Amino acid sequence: MTRFIRYDPGALRLVRGAHLMITVVVAGLLAYQFGPFAEGVPGFTLSVLAAAAGAHCLLFTPISTRKQEAGDLFRLGLIMTGLAVLGMVSGLVAGKNTQVVLQAMWIGIIAIGFGIEGFGAFWLRTGRMISIFWLFVIMSNASGSPGVWLPAMTVFGAVLAFLIRIGFWRPSPERTYLRVEKANRQAIADYLKLAANGQLSIERRRRVNVSDIASLRSELELSVDLTEPGAAIQGLSLEAAAMMQLALEVVRDAMAALSLECRAELIKNTAYQDVVGQLQERVVTADTPSGETPFNLAWTELAIDFQKGDKFQLLRIAQAFERIWTLAAGTTQLRADEDTGPEATSGNWWQLITWRLAVQASVAASVGYGIGIYFNLSHAYWVTITVIVVLCGSLGATMKKTLQRSLGTAVGFLFAILLEPILAGYPDIRIALIILLLPPTIVLFERNYGIAAGIISFLVLIGLQTLTGLPAAEFWARLYDTLIGAAVGLTAAWLLFPNRSGDSVERLETSYLNTCAQYLKAGSEQGGADNLNYNQLKATAHKLLATARAYRTERAPWSSFTKSSSKLDTLVILLADYIALYRQARVNVLIDAGKYAIDEPVDTLVAKMDRRIQDEIGAVLDDKGKQTMPGLAEEWKSAMPENAETDNRFMTDWVAMLYYARKVIRCLDGFRRDVA
Repeated sequence: MTRFIRYDPGALRLVRGAHLMITVVVAGLLAYQFGPFAEGVPGFTLSVLAAAAGAHCLLFTPISTRKQEAGDLFRLGLIMTGLAVLGMVSGLVAGKNTQVVLQAMWIGIIAIGFGIEGFGAFWLRTGRMISIFWLFVIMSNASGSPGVWLPAMTVFGAVLAFLIRIGFWRPSPERTYLRVEKANRQAIADYLKLAANGQLSIERRRRVNVSDIASLRSELELSVDLTEPGAAIQGLSLEAAAMMQLALEVVRDAMAALSLECRAELIKNTAYQDVVGQLQERVVTADTPSGETPFNLAWTELAIDFQKGDKFQLLRIAQAFERIWTLAAGTTQLRADEDTGPEATSGNWWQLITWRLAVQASVAASVGYGIGIYFNLSHAYWVTITVIVVLCGSLGATMKKTLQRSLGTAVGFLFAILLEPILAGYPDIRIALIILLLPPTIVLFERNYGIAAGIISFLVLIGLQTLTGLPAAEFWARLYDTLIGAAVGLTAAWLLFPNRSGDSVERLETSYLNTCAQYLKAGSEQGGADNLNYNQLKATAHKLLATARAYRTERAPWSSFTKSSSKLDTLVILLADYIALYRQARVNVLIDAGKYAIDEPVDTLVAKMDRRIQDEIGAVLDDKGKQTMPGLAEEWKSAMPENAETDNRFMTDWVAMLYYARKVIRCLDGFRRDVA
């Protein structure tokens, strides 16, 4: 349940699932009432068409602002209505050959659907939608052409979906953000107390706590994305939340590096515990308690009687505390940007078409449907539906989707077989179960497709049994239809112009390193508050990791379930973190250096350090060996002003800049090896 909540902050997705559930039920019930007026068209057919149209509209419209969703729903409704009109005309013209014509057209519709994915995110969703929706056009003509009722029910379902989604209550993204921000601050405060008292030495416990904070920050990001552009809401920015987590890791690492004796004395120190308590209150409330500052650094002198390195670790803790103190109070206006509307694309339309994917999809659909017809499968279209679902832009992603779809369907089939004898005598309970499982399925659909596929399989089998009297023995057909479709789709992705992820990993690695270089160059005078560049850095890192995981799936398919990591995962995240920390320390040094007389200007030394890191990034990109800049470290050490030694924060920033620069260079050296 905790993981489920993490998938869906503030029930934003769950409410969309509830809207879909209401749309399907209401559309089905109301459309059935048109049966007596439909001149021979069964009421059940009308119900299926209306419910399918409404469900497709909501399923393929991502959560966004009310205005953006209204536009997406309207466009999807128009496109589905156009498909319905095309199906109606084709059915009337084909006459007795309607099924053959519509099934042959489905191959072309699938090719078009996959081809238009290159036009942007909206068309990627729309392409899949039209590929699947045509199945309902085929099914509606199974017992005779519904004529004008086909587009009429499509319009009815789409309009109903629009009214329910746009008109009904929905959670406020702004209020959801504030709740998530509060939970995020509390989690950071709790982690701070554990880290500051050396209670995170057990790796498993640390990972759990870090995972909680990372999940909450993911919720925070989703909530920010869903706030209305230009909204006046202010709160903790994504960068501030990420930087606070980095500072917490510094506290944890420094506490672990302290000698046992020094750590024990520090934890017992009253002044230190007072600072920790004030910091916790600051993090939770974003206010200064009693107008006081917590930085009584007397506790940093505890190191005098202990090991030499303890002083540096205590100063690292003090520096991290100061950073947390500053970041905790920082608020910014969220989504101040103007609403840019639908995404724009560039290039000629024929250049944007994803020809490779269109060929894969059309060939796989043809083969899958041909297999279904040749072996006289009862519902050959299940094979084709699976092909549509599993085919993705890269071979690795297709393999992952194939595994998730196959295993999810098998698990759902198993549950349906086991529960069928129990539910057989209670049709009302079966219907209620189907309806109640729709909302959580929508939540899981985008975040964990394997589980969602299992639930969908269970719902389809139990639903068909309830509505059409499908015998339990026919459940097996749905399982092997799915497995045949998955095998055909994967084979097409493997043999027909396969888009393997190895080259993509290399390109994204280059892009990521270039983004790191740009991040170091930009915004140094802004104290590290360059949100755009930081978010771009993290987005590039996550894209690289996702592609690397797809690459590993191509080499070891089971890794898509085990979520096995590699050295690249660690290097990418560490490099982003250390570059951010280095830039922070650099900014702090430049700000405070003016207070001291130093022989060589600090900005000159900073420029040398920056050039050293930039040279290393360039060397990695050019596949060269490790670079050197003789004497740089010695210059920094000799330049330390003697009268600054009593300024603990300046001294810590000075040393930290060297420390993080060394960590950055070590991470970069790791990119010279094959670590994907």
